[in-house]
Amino acid sequence: MLNRLVSRLKMRLNGLKSPALRERMYRIDVNGTPHDVQHSRFNMNWLPEAGITPTVIVDLGSFDGGDAWRMKQTFPNARVVTVEADPDRIGIVRAALAASEVEIHNFAACDQDGPVEWYTATINGETNAQGSLYQHSDAYQKRFTFVQQSEEPIKVDGKRFDTFCTEANIDKIDLLHMDIEGAELSVLRSMGAVRPKLIYLEWRENAFRGHEGTASAETLLRDMGYSLLGNLGDDRLYRHIST
Repeated sequence: MLNRLVSRLKMRLNGLKSPALRERMYRIDVNGTPHDVQHSRFNMNWLPEAGITPTVIVDLGSFDGGDAWRMKQTFPNARVVTVEADPDRIGIVRAALAASEVEIHNFAACDQDGPVEWYTATINGETNAQGSLYQHSDAYQKRFTFVQQSEEPIKVDGKRFDTFCTEANIDKIDLLHMDIEGAELSVLRSMGAVRPKLIYLEWRENAFRGHEGTASAETLLRDMGYSLLGNLGDDRLYRHIST
């Protein structure tokens, strides 16, 4: 509780007056058809409060398209790009964003180009967002008993972040929003020359086998010139110090 209060105070001192949201489902209209989608805790008010009028937003880990949809709705003049790795989930994303101008890509953001192993995950037999490049740890399985991860991986396309930016003609990013089940560090290591003004990402310590954990990522972010604005438990918000 104390850490969260300190984090909230730090955010306010940095001009971010709006609170973090609660993750929840909400309803959107897609060509007259209602879709229930989910959004993260990221508050879109944080961008203008940070003095940023976004022109490019990248969302890694689309899930169902809910975050990319509200990004485009909130900032209609911004280029919004979303990436989903799972070959089954991508159809859900495309359906939800069919009436939007969001750019949709299907690959696993990581630190290598080419086929990579992907462990699918299901809830009640349906493919869900907990698919990962990593196998779930015992701690993860105890926390999320309702998630069933495949024991054998499939192959999906992998792509370094700098490769993706070159191919997509992205040379600057105002917000990088990541929820990619342990692959955040891999993306940071393949960032290349691009330094997003804000990075919002999910951390789950000891959640994945063979994963280095948050300490390595935090060290790398400091070395890349980022300052922690908010520690929201499983989620963190960073700002590039030159911004």
